[in-house]
Amino acid sequence: MKKKIVSLFTVIMILMISIPKYSFANEKGKVLFINMNRTNLINMQNIPFLNKELKTKGYVGLMNIRGDKGTDDRRSYATMGAGRRASVSTENYIKFENVDEKSAKAFKAATGKDAKGINNVSINRSINENELNGEYGAILGSLGQTLSDNGFKVSAIGNSDIIEDGKLEKNRNIGLIAMDKYGRIDSGNVDNINKEASNMPFKVATDYNKLIQETKKSYKETDAIFVDLGDTYRLDMYRLSLNDNTYSSMKKKIYSNINTYLEEVFNMIGENDTVYITSTFPSDLDYKNKRRLSPIIKFKGDSKGILSSATTRRDGILANLDVGVDVLSEFGLQNEDMVGKKYNLVDRKDNISYLLDEYQKIVSISDVRSSVVNSFVGVISASWIIAMIAVIFRNYMPHKEKVFIILKEFIKLGMIMPLSFLIVGIFNFKTQMSIAIAIVIATLILYVIGRKLFKDDLKNMGFFAVITVLLVVIDAVLGTYLMKNSIMSYDPLNGARYYGVGNEYQGIIIGGAIFGSAILLNYKKIPKWVTIVSSLVILITSASPAMGANVGSAISESVAYLLFILIIFDVKIDFKKVILLGIAAVVVVVSFATFDILSGTQSHLSGFVNQILTDGPGAIIETFTRKIQMNLKLAQTSVWVNILLAGVGIIAVLIFKPSRHFRRIANKYPFIFKGFIASMIGCMVTLLVNDSGVVAASTTAIYILIPLVIISINMMIFNEK
Repeated sequence: MKKKIVSLFTVIMILMISIPKYSFANEKGKVLFINMNRTNLINMQNIPFLNKELKTKGYVGLMNIRGDKGTDDRRSYATMGAGRRASVSTENYIKFENVDEKSAKAFKAATGKDAKGINNVSINRSINENELNGEYGAILGSLGQTLSDNGFKVSAIGNSDIIEDGKLEKNRNIGLIAMDKYGRIDSGNVDNINKEASNMPFKVATDYNKLIQETKKSYKETDAIFVDLGDTYRLDMYRLSLNDNTYSSMKKKIYSNINTYLEEVFNMIGENDTVYITSTFPSDLDYKNKRRLSPIIKFKGDSKGILSSATTRRDGILANLDVGVDVLSEFGLQNEDMVGKKYNLVDRKDNISYLLDEYQKIVSISDVRSSVVNSFVGVISASWIIAMIAVIFRNYMPHKEKVFIILKEFIKLGMIMPLSFLIVGIFNFKTQMSIAIAIVIATLILYVIGRKLFKDDLKNMGFFAVITVLLVVIDAVLGTYLMKNSIMSYDPLNGARYYGVGNEYQGIIIGGAIFGSAILLNYKKIPKWVTIVSSLVILITSASPAMGANVGSAISESVAYLLFILIIFDVKIDFKKVILLGIAAVVVVVSFATFDILSGTQSHLSGFVNQILTDGPGAIIETFTRKIQMNLKLAQTSVWVNILLAGVGIIAVLIFKPSRHFRRIANKYPFIFKGFIASMIGCMVTLLVNDSGVVAASTTAIYILIPLVIISINMMIFNEK
């Protein structure tokens, strides 16, 4: 009797433990991830069933597809599964195959782990590639591993195999999203899912009857199903072998098959299930035309809108490293090794038209950015050099006063244009031509306003410095709308930064704020204590995780501003004061990090702190090594380095000729000269702590070198004493 009671009690306990898990799973539903690789959002709407569904429901976004050490299909897949930018081996070593006795033994020999339903026998190649050469500390297979650790089953179906020159070239990249950290997937079919088709790309096509059967089977047996439709990838790879008619014919056939498949899927799923439809990578043509954001649609519930995430803080714009994190969130799970963020669902009826408009604007800004910024940097650098050469040979120039008056006005445009780049974002222009014209008009209007208000050169430059910094601060408080749409700011297509104050304007708020304060102090417009207050306000707004969110800015500004405050109050700078500057920078960063973590802002800073907590102190070394490598690369390739080189040349000239020139400037304009010193130190710190330090240091240098050149011209040519 006692044994029966004990047995009954044991059964009851097992049921009590099991029921919550299964009821939880049912409540959360299942996840289907359907990949239409190399497809854009407009083409997705050409699939009738999908277009019909999107009219009433679905949340839409565009993903950055950047990986680690490069950008391509396989890195994007791996990044989705890792939740961090990841690197993997070439497709030759991404060998996901359904298990058999031979491959199971080979897998066990290679990994020391038992094989599952689908395995990548060469997984160690990708793991070693990522660990040895990766920069972001990604752990491949984090998504699948987390699901497995929590008792959820995963399946993968489909492939993007092609046949070329009679040889099968396997493409099973879908496994990089679904696998665990050993390269295993519970079940599915990645081998026997295609059929011969002479009228399709590479004479291969997905067998949609079989795909539907396999999807229904996996839906019954597993919790997360990852499907690669394959045909859209093959069509894009085969495009150059087709003419317009044959391409359209194949595309129409493929979309018809996908339409049938999606109808079956949506008839199969339950109300608590979530369906993702995405393109892991853009088409070849889109990529070449800088349309480098890939669509992702999330069907959850009956509402429609756009997707957003804390990674980008930009409605409709996402990162591929968010995908795995969001899939886990559908099961109530998370993985601290994954730095992506889950999606927020933002209801919006005009979701697709809004997103396509935003995309057009992003692409237009990106297209025109390099030519405009390169011209800006080239022109202002050249104007400084021309001015210095003219100063050296001034005694041989006819009508030199008129020449230098024109030169001065031309040089001062370097302080006006950063403001123009920022203001133009207000008008939300979407084409390259409208953006370029708007910049020219804005620059001319600002120039005229400045000339009307201030005839004095220093007051004129100080006015633009103060206005620019003030606008950056206001923009940071209001959500950095102008920064996100500025031609001289970050680019979502690149993915280095998505929100906050960009590195270009980080340098401007260091140099501009110090120079603006120095001008106001020089003309006795403000007491010294106002500089302390304004510096704190600028530091908080531009570097706070909730607003400007720039860690490098927090360090550089705290050092530069504190140094400026000390020297305008005539505090002697000794070794102790240098240590104080370093401690101040650390205190500022720690304070912002604490605020970020406690408030849940989820900025770059909290991500960095969490990375340190997860990976240990090595994460600090890894991060700063990456920053140094980036700066070395920028020093060799970026046009911004021309400003620094021109600056070194100008300062070198002025040190030797005329003699004691800097002493004369220091005596005539003590506050301005002290500002130069503080800004120069800010430049140096920025170079050390920022991954685009060359850029930020260059824009800081604008507010040193332009005033220095103008003051020198006035002293030497117009005999200002």
